[in-house]
Amino acid sequence: MERLGTIRRLARLASSDGFFLVAALDHPENYLALLDPDVTRVPHETVVASKLELAAALAGHASALLLDPVWSLGAAIATGVLPGHVGLLAPIEQLVYTPQQPPGWAVEPTLRPGWTVGKIANLGADGVKLILFYRTELADAAAGQRKLVADLAAECQAHDLPLVVEPIWYPMTGEDPTDPAVQRRRADAIVASAAEFARLGADILKVQFPGMVGSAAERASAADAASALDAGLSRPWVLLSEGAGYEDFAVQMEITAKAGASGYIAGRAVWGDAVGRPDALPRVGERLAALNAIVRAHGRPWTAPVRPEQAAVALPPTWYESYGRVRFEG
Repeated sequence: MERLGTIRRLARLASSDGFFLVAALDHPENYLALLDPDVTRVPHETVVASKLELAAALAGHASALLLDPVWSLGAAIATGVLPGHVGLLAPIEQLVYTPQQPPGWAVEPTLRPGWTVGKIANLGADGVKLILFYRTELADAAAGQRKLVADLAAECQAHDLPLVVEPIWYPMTGEDPTDPAVQRRRADAIVASAAEFARLGADILKVQFPGMVGSAAERASAADAASALDAGLSRPWVLLSEGAGYEDFAVQMEITAKAGASGYIAGRAVWGDAVGRPDALPRVGERLAALNAIVRAHGRPWTAPVRPEQAAVALPPTWYESYGRVRFEG
């Protein structure tokens, strides 16, 4: 039992019945753009107040919140907006907005300067999240991304922090996302990258929906891809909303939950139309509650690897004496 601390933190990120019901508020400039298209005109204090308002509305229905260090994480802890029973997930990357890039962000992964796994652990967070814009066709870049994940996984393990990896497929020049052949390649890539980063040490995979929901045939194809994704993983996986509308995301959630997903890490699909609108905040909670019902009806809870009847064997009387020695003293 070398990662009891990780198991404990996974449990804090999850609901009491074992589902990851995580609301994401770590959005950078794309959040500011919801307040003013010219993001340079949005005061820091305005963003902090807005994110705290949303965090308060989300915390009553979420098992955990994903909060950024610039506007929301520290403020949510300091103000008590983040309750003690709600888990905390922290992003470690720094996204750089570049309209010229296909995904809207610089593809090269950049860890936020001055923001480390150790600091995240010291602040009491329950996990680290890393997003990657990942295309295996870009061999050198992909190799660097795999090394980054392996190194980060080792560091997270040293601090008993779960690592959530979010590999994002994006269209490259000349690829039409509406082309059925491109859509099939996208689904295959989502399945393959989840398995790849699980092997490299991710504790949870945050995945794109592997298909479309516009027709019965598309939903069936996506269900097959989600089942293939689940079959290739021995780690829990959750669905990201990726800017989908709420109604579509609810359909996606049901399809992936039936395939074995353990929940979601959802952002704008839940709260995108409530930013700067206090009157819309009740709808945010209602949407989370509806998503939670879908996950609980169809999803698979994550479970600790040791059953109660195995505990005495797995943890002999002196287990604590050597716990962590390999990681910290080896």
